Amino acid sequence: MKHLPHSLLLIALIPFYSSANDESQRHDDVDMSDPMAVYTGGDIKAGDKGLGGSLQFSVGKNDWAAMGKIEGTNNFETYRSRIFTPNKKTGTGIYIDSGKDDHLEGISSNYATVGLLQVIPVNNKLKLYAGITYGKSWESNHLYKDTNLINTQVYAKYNINEKFFILASPQYQYGLNGEEFRDFYAEFNVGYKINKNNVITFTGSTDKQTWITYKFKI
Repeated sequence: MKHLPHSLLLIALIPFYSSANDESQRHDDVDMSDPMAVYTGGDIKAGDKGLGGSLQFSVGKNDWAAMGKIEGTNNFETYRSRIFTPNKKTGTGIYIDSGKDDHLEGISSNYATVGLLQVIPVNNKLKLYAGITYGKSWESNHLYKDTNLINTQVYAKYNINEKFFILASPQYQYGLNGEEFRDFYAEFNVGYKINKNNVITFTGSTDKQTWITYKFKI
């Protein structure tokens, strides 16, 4: 069901670490290559998906943090908004994800889900991030039936060295009723940490699209 919005990698997308009290200290401690690192900043994208970009804002207190992010892709015809509240001690985060996709003529797809993400450290170089969300998907022009939606996703990040990293993110979507579907999608990223505040990634996906992303921290 390709008209449904897909997560981009995030998913650069979703940050995770935060320090307790000092804003600058928190930002210095964040590893921007981590797909769940919480920081204030954004990104700019260009490629087969056209132009895109995002802005995100974060706050932190003790072991908890919260981040809000809004993102546009497909020449800003696809939008996604997220709220993420992680606990840095347990590695568990509550995740709210919603989106709207109008880039295909005559189709306006929407979804809204909520669920959990969990970090699983394997060793010093490899970390896994497992997530599951549940919600609803619908098409504004009633071209497709409304359906309950389950999305499962795993992020696998491997640090090649201090500068380079790779990140794979397969996901599977299930339409449970109404518009029933099974949809597999995956992205593969090669990233370079320019410094603590700037990262660049090259991404390819199973729908044969490629793009480049520049991420920055404020």
